Amino acid sequence: MLKLLKYDLRRRRERILVFIVIALLVQPAIWISSTKVNEQLISLNLVIYFILALALVFIAVFSYFRNLKSYQRRLIPVTALQTVMSPLLFALLLILTVIALGLVHFGIYQLIYPLDFLPDNIVSVGLRCLLQFMWSVGFMMIMIMFSITVALSFRFKGRVWIGIVILTLLQNAIAYLEKFMFNSYFIGLDNTFNFEIYESNLRPDSGVTIRYLSTNQWPLLFEFVVAIILIYSMVVMVKKRIEV
Repeated sequence: MLKLLKYDLRRRRERILVFIVIALLVQPAIWISSTKVNEQLISLNLVIYFILALALVFIAVFSYFRNLKSYQRRLIPVTALQTVMSPLLFALLLILTVIALGLVHFGIYQLIYPLDFLPDNIVSVGLRCLLQFMWSVGFMMIMIMFSITVALSFRFKGRVWIGIVILTLLQNAIAYLEKFMFNSYFIGLDNTFNFEIYESNLRPDSGVTIRYLSTNQWPLLFEFVVAIILIYSMVVMVKKRIEV
């Protein structure tokens, strides 16, 4: 597994560094153009890191796509499970790198500026959002990888459209089932930063505080089961592809 990870990292490191450098250059430009450090500036910083994380995850997905099509990669003595899990581990490593950059950035802000405008429980809220973001991106990546694997199982032209159709149907079907069975849904990145900020009259020391929106955990468990099924299906399809 680590050998596969090193292989993918070595092949994609230049592209990864380009995205990271661009994001790091944009951040000072946003800071210089802002009159003060406030909620708007922090939000813009988060958006930049959010886009960077998605771009790096796309690199991991593209790496999986190229590895399935590459005849040379199929000659490497690895199992089908390692072939499927390697890009997921690759994406996790990239996301953790982005999170580390964001934490360093936030730490620099704390050293230079007073961040009194932030709620007291910003750490717990941020941790919850990061965990949900990592799961949402990971689950979305699993669905994309599954669609790619199914599409590449066919031998005719136009199979890319099959993958797009499968991904669209799969995502909408899971969202519908979650809404139908649990009257809630966890899928998608729209719930990643789903919280409310409101004025509090009970805490004179803080002008605002954050409360989570109520979250039903059953959709998350449902997605976990679906993720296992999709990974198992991909392993079976990749194994057949390797043996051909």
